[in-house]
Amino acid sequence: MKKIILTIAAFFMLAGNFFAAGDNYMAEKEEVRIQNVMAKIRRGESVTIASLGGSITTGYSSNPLSVNSWSSKTEAWFKKLCAENGSKLTFLNEGVSGTDSAFAVARIQDHIIANKVDLVILEFAVNDQWLGAETRKRTYEGAIRQIMNNSETAILALFINTRENESLPSQQAEQQKICEYYHIPFVSWKDSVLKNGKKSDFNAFYDGSETVHPNNAGHASIASFIIEKLEGIWNNLPQDKAIPSPVKVLPSPLTDDAFEFVTYYHKDNITPASNSGWTAGGTPRHDDWIKRGNVREGWQTKEAGAEITFEVEGSTIGVTYAESDMFRNAVAWVTGPDGIDSQKVPLNCYQIYRSGYYGWAYKELVHSDKVEKYTVHIQCSKRAAADRAGKFCNITGIIAAGVKPNRE
Repeated sequence: MKKIILTIAAFFMLAGNFFAAGDNYMAEKEEVRIQNVMAKIRRGESVTIASLGGSITTGYSSNPLSVNSWSSKTEAWFKKLCAENGSKLTFLNEGVSGTDSAFAVARIQDHIIANKVDLVILEFAVNDQWLGAETRKRTYEGAIRQIMNNSETAILALFINTRENESLPSQQAEQQKICEYYHIPFVSWKDSVLKNGKKSDFNAFYDGSETVHPNNAGHASIASFIIEKLEGIWNNLPQDKAIPSPVKVLPSPLTDDAFEFVTYYHKDNITPASNSGWTAGGTPRHDDWIKRGNVREGWQTKEAGAEITFEVEGSTIGVTYAESDMFRNAVAWVTGPDGIDSQKVPLNCYQIYRSGYYGWAYKELVHSDKVEKYTVHIQCSKRAAADRAGKFCNITGIIAAGVKPNRE
């Protein structure tokens, strides 16, 4: 009886600590993590800042992007601030064209966590509109949880929109709700411009028929609002003793926590279970990714009907692949633990609108609340239009999510 009472007491003590952590997190102000980064700068300590996103983050359509992209202009602001306070700055532009939050969850370990980044500026609001609605909510939240859980890393979310005057499409509405839940400060380009009386005319921020990538004026506008936000935090920075430490234990997820725990399989860390006609490597080595390091290559083939399989484990399984007008399509499916094949999912590697450059895409094959073992099948389409015969289809890797460390 005594042991039972002690066990119950221990349970309530642990539960009390858990709920206290949750209460502390929910009471944390949205700027606390960034305040801690700013305090490091004020003390003259070294900081690492990164921008993580797609082609708008790389600076595509700004000229030269090393000076006129929103990321470069933000870097210049931090460089000046750090120099004035004797702080050493490392600024990493981790933009890779085509990156959405699904592709980001496969890159965060290599490009953010491995670099011990203090502050990340996230930019996925445009690219995420091409992901499925349920997928993009889960991957965006997963990216946030990967970065923040059990760390003090700060996030500033950036919502950029496209040119269209009426809808100005982006995923701001969805992403803003997630940011508010995690107390993440954000900058909305659209809201900031409209607040200043510019109405909905964004034409001055784009050249010619371009609808996605802002020109120099657009990048300058975006950067001005980011800097305005950062200056507001800096100018109102409390004394160190008044800045609480970040709460590292996050609340329960809004969607699920599968994408907080991601293994990205590629040619260097998995051996195919079977292979008839696919070659390791040779997948597009995107210049953007090469600049960021840790390039991951998958497999490719020109052979119609060629099939490759992998044994993986997770609650969520998906395939990443490159898109271009230079490729041919593939299909993917899984064999579940019950031995039954799922429906085949098209991998549209061929995209006519990506002429002469690569993009990235993600297709989900499994979404479950239970971690299980699956056989992933990828097959080069047996039929191809005449202009695609002899061209490669490719995959860059496989995302297996949901396997928690030390899972029993």
